Amino acid sequence: MSIKKVALFSTSFVPYSQTFIYDEITNHKRYEVDVFTKQYTNKELFPFPRVFETGNAFNQLFYLNRAFWPGFDRQFKKQPYDIIHAHFGTGAVYALHYKKKFKIPLITTFWGNDVSALIGSQKSEIRRRRYVQRSKEIFEQSDKILAVSIEMAEILKDLSGREDIAVWRHGVDLNRFYAKSEYSYSPENPLKLLLIGRFTQKKGHIYALRAIKQLVSLGFNVNLTFIGSGELKDLCINFVKQEHLEKQVQFSGVLTPSQVADKVRESDLVLVPSIVANDHDREGSPTVVKEASACGVPVIGTYHAGISETITDEKTGFLIPERHVVALADRIKRFIDSPDLLEKMGKAARLKMEQEFNVISQVDLLETHYDSILY
Repeated sequence: MSIKKVALFSTSFVPYSQTFIYDEITNHKRYEVDVFTKQYTNKELFPFPRVFETGNAFNQLFYLNRAFWPGFDRQFKKQPYDIIHAHFGTGAVYALHYKKKFKIPLITTFWGNDVSALIGSQKSEIRRRRYVQRSKEIFEQSDKILAVSIEMAEILKDLSGREDIAVWRHGVDLNRFYAKSEYSYSPENPLKLLLIGRFTQKKGHIYALRAIKQLVSLGFNVNLTFIGSGELKDLCINFVKQEHLEKQVQFSGVLTPSQVADKVRESDLVLVPSIVANDHDREGSPTVVKEASACGVPVIGTYHAGISETITDEKTGFLIPERHVVALADRIKRFIDSPDLLEKMGKAARLKMEQEFNVISQVDLLETHYDSILY
């Protein structure tokens, strides 16, 4: 069987928050991907030979406003493509022109905020106007729609009126996120906690901080490190200062993927206290849960989006209700009281990733979705 060609549309390629796309396209076997994007960033960290970008700021503005780029048209005329794959519903806005002009099957993967933007207050934001206006067309023109969690699939069924939404869960690179070699925590030392993600409401940073405050007030020795940046970072910094938690909480800023992997392995526990934000912004299936689990580090996450599909409660980590500070503090305390849970759950989490979320097997599944609209 000959190699098939995929034209992948993603508005940006590759921000640190979307490394899962890079992991996907570098693990294909029966399909070869060309990327079409407004701007190619982090080229030195994520080298890929077939990326077509618009170029300077003027070209990018043209692309964003017209939802096509003449240079991309020329590439499509030069190179026949078998499938167009749009990552995020927002990316599908730019894929529609090529789907219709060149009559190529379109598959669209929805990841999280692209769904939230169609059901919450974001619908009225100017930056979302074109996407909201064309969402019906995206649903109609997509030959297949993928959602990264069961919850998201159900929401998309309601929005689109389609019952054929498929769930496809992205995987994790088990070589880059390899298992930690030892579990060295003892109650004499601080329990090292880690929270990774942009400082936005849906990530739940403030609930982690409130749990730390509660534990410290009870005399427990814990240390929390944040990785990331974002609009709510100053709010969290101010909370730390007001509550005199400077010794217990650190802010590491944005780190490279390899640095993140190292930080995860150095930690005892990863927190993912995600929530549905006031503007209905929500997660799809947070990659950090899979990356931490692959490193053999247990995760405490919320019953939110695809988190409960990734964590097996009380076996690979703990699940708690959204915004439940008492429950979060309690689950952290369980690891302090029973340090052996760190290794027991960590190894179970690694095994779950090997069996269910290996990027190689998940890309194989993605290729079967491609097959289903070609054959």
